[in-house]
Amino acid sequence: MAEAVQKLGRAAQSAVEQAHTALVHDDRELARSVIAEDVAINQMRFDIERACYDLIATEGPIASDLRAIVATLSITADLERIADHGKKVANIALRMAGVPRPASMNDIQRMGQLSLVMLERALHSIAARDLAEAHLVCQADDEVDGLYKQTFNVLLSNMLENPRTVGAGTYLIQAAQELERVGDRATNIAERVIYTVTGDLVELNL
Repeated sequence: MAEAVQKLGRAAQSAVEQAHTALVHDDRELARSVIAEDVAINQMRFDIERACYDLIATEGPIASDLRAIVATLSITADLERIADHGKKVANIALRMAGVPRPASMNDIQRMGQLSLVMLERALHSIAARDLAEAHLVCQADDEVDGLYKQTFNVLLSNMLENPRTVGAGTYLIQAAQELERVGDRATNIAERVIYTVTGDLVELNL
């Protein structure tokens, strides 16, 4: 089960990373590849869920074992949705095919990088049941949120000053929102790791 969760996590991570690259570099083939892989990622989620339900039905787990299974169900759902965010960014990249990107994509590039760092830490915290790493996941979330607000304000200002940028600006705001949600879901995963280890339900993303 643990190996299957990590496999799903790496697939979700790859979806976001490749979609982000496709968006920044106008790589349509890469964007199409991300979209095509989503079916397999969904199947991974369903396979893990089935295994969890089978364990509950046949083993009658209690206490920490049951907690781990419940947390796995939640983590699996968040990982699959992270991949969905990657797919949405890939779709945006296709809609922007041939559209010139702004001179600076620094904020969106940084958002993607930070969100992926958060996800990497979340995956490590799952594998190692590492509480310290789980708590570290949330520390980058404020920066991701701040970058999203900054990106939104800059793009909106550009659209108001130059109506010809409205199309590209709108797409990039949508992409920034999807990347921000990756960070939120990584935080959700870290919260479930803490629950698995301690039994405490905490909210890190305040």
